Amino acid sequence: MRKLRYRAFCLLLVLTPVIYLISACSCNCGKNTDGTGTVKGYITVIGNEPFTHLAIRTKEGKNLALQCSKELKNDLLKKQGRLYLIQFGDALQEDGMTILVVEKAIPIERGDN
Repeated sequence: MRKLRYRAFCLLLVLTPVIYLISACSCNCGKNTDGTGTVKGYITVIGNEPFTHLAIRTKEGKNLALQCSKELKNDLLKKQGRLYLIQFGDALQEDGMTILVVEKAIPIERGDN
């Protein structure tokens, strides 16, 4: 019984750093090999005035804030509720919110899903 406890303890000591290492690795989730990523969803506004953010809502229900030029932001605000493919370079984390730095916004027709 003592050997079994010792082996389990040793296994735990070996696996714990490995699990932390794996979880700490930077992930390229949603990113292409050229460093850009894409996400598809509906243009929306999140938050309450005066703290609103332009965002995209994915089909999984996740809201991702968008950081883009003033011209693109004004254009997308007029297109709320429409389906878009967003190409982004960086994905930042700020106050528990994911912010995508938009490089390009491509409208998608409803039949192109």
